[in-house]
Amino acid sequence: MESIRCFHATLGVFVRLHDHFGTGRQPARRGMMSLKGETIMRKLVLGLALASSALASPAFARDDSWYVEADAGAMKVEDSEALNGQVVLSNHDGYDFGGIVGYDFGGFRLESEVSYRRAYNDSVDFGGQTFTNPQGHADALSFMVNGLLDFGPDDGLQGFVGGGVGVARAKYFINAGGTGGNGPAVAVNDSDTGFAWQALAGIRAPISDHVDVGLKYRFFNADKVDLVAADGTAARTRFRSHSILGTLSYNFGGAAPVEEAAPPPPPPPPPP
Repeated sequence: MESIRCFHATLGVFVRLHDHFGTGRQPARRGMMSLKGETIMRKLVLGLALASSALASPAFARDDSWYVEADAGAMKVEDSEALNGQVVLSNHDGYDFGGIVGYDFGGFRLESEVSYRRAYNDSVDFGGQTFTNPQGHADALSFMVNGLLDFGPDDGLQGFVGGGVGVARAKYFINAGGTGGNGPAVAVNDSDTGFAWQALAGIRAPISDHVDVGLKYRFFNADKVDLVAADGTAARTRFRSHSILGTLSYNFGGAAPVEEAAPPPPPPPPPP
């Protein structure tokens, strides 16, 4: 904004010089060439005034503002191993969704996020056997604080990268195998809460002054998930997933900078 003030001051000096040398101070020497040169000079001054007004236009509204966001999409859980690989759980593709409240500082965003993801069981390997389509699922509910760096124009396609830390409750429900009334070979219905972290990257673009749409990748990781099976066996595993999410966000708009008023056009020269 300081550069705009300097530009206007320079433009004012230019206008005053034009008035001094281009008005009727030398009427005897004014001719057709003088009138033509004066017309060109006036057009140049007016063009510079309009250009300075364009330079003083306000920034895009998403900077320095609060925003809310909804995310939803598909998720893939990596295989979960326990008991040194004696038990390996594979899951079908699942879903991931969540909500965000954040603040855009302009180039950097800070946000709080709650999200939930779930995938149903596909197979369990245990004791040299593979049990297909076991009953149950794996899910995780997380509460995270994220930091994101934005790059690209605010009024066009913009990219971002970042990450987050927080807590997550990971839960496993598995009921597989077992015949003759002996119960399932693998029976787990337990959860654990602990530290979690994630990495984020994506793109977004505005569709109005306050609404953005985007595409986000999320790598989510919760280590040291301690579980107890139905027979009392303790086991440790991890919940790790990859998600592709569509995003829809609404920003509440920041305070627009005060526009500098363009200087008035120079007065018309007196008649020769």
